[in-house]
Amino acid sequence: MNREEFQNRLTELGELAGKNGNRLTGDQVREFFSAMELSEEQYELIFAYLASRQIVVAGYVPAKEEEEKKQQEKQQQEKQPLSEEERHFLKNYQAELACLELLEEQELLALCRQVEETGDELTKAKLTEQMLPEVLRLAHDFRGQELSLGDLVQEGNIGLMLALETLGMRPPKSTPLEYLRQEICRTMSQAVEDDHTEKEAGSLLVDRLNHLRDEIRKLTDELERKVSVDELAMYMDMPVEEIENLLKLAGETPKDDGEREE
Repeated sequence: MNREEFQNRLTELGELAGKNGNRLTGDQVREFFSAMELSEEQYELIFAYLASRQIVVAGYVPAKEEEEKKQQEKQQQEKQPLSEEERHFLKNYQAELACLELLEEQELLALCRQVEETGDELTKAKLTEQMLPEVLRLAHDFRGQELSLGDLVQEGNIGLMLALETLGMRPPKSTPLEYLRQEICRTMSQAVEDDHTEKEAGSLLVDRLNHLRDEIRKLTDELERKVSVDELAMYMDMPVEEIENLLKLAGETPKDDGEREE
């Protein structure tokens, strides 16, 4: 088969796809070129060409995406093992999800359209239920960043419910399911970031409290008596109010000037 014949076969294949809603199966593609005894690499090129023409080949995953998927799976396997608490949570959560009768993607999209058009609460509840396994899957991607699997799922579920309220305002280029996934991930990511910020702030506070205790000890040793807040403020060159707030957190209260021992 020469180049012209090959191009004709591609054109015929495109016409067949058009009749099937721009969808083909891998077997249909292979049957079209069976007489040419093509290699897997050559079929990969044909599949890529069809994808560039917006023709979906069922079961086909581009080599680059396949490699990225394998890399993600490898990274997932290298993550810290689940804790006992996480294993217990996962077992119970998966048992609950096992009772769900999951819908196909087209059925999910139909639910999304109904939510966008009517805002029906029962439809939202059904779509929320259908997206729970996806929340769990996405939560695994955020593991290893301090928050437990259970916390991530909880945050993801909150993100899902909020996203359903704004589904009708999604960006035009984003499909409903893509938008829901993005919002779930955004909520989880924000939770991880907030947790990190909170822990950093806590660590900084501990450092300041330790520094304050050290300075109290030094001044107390120098004066050989309990010191006042005013004296500490002058000694440390800090506002009195700031020292008082730190002392409250530390559970320590030096004497005021009027309470000093004679």
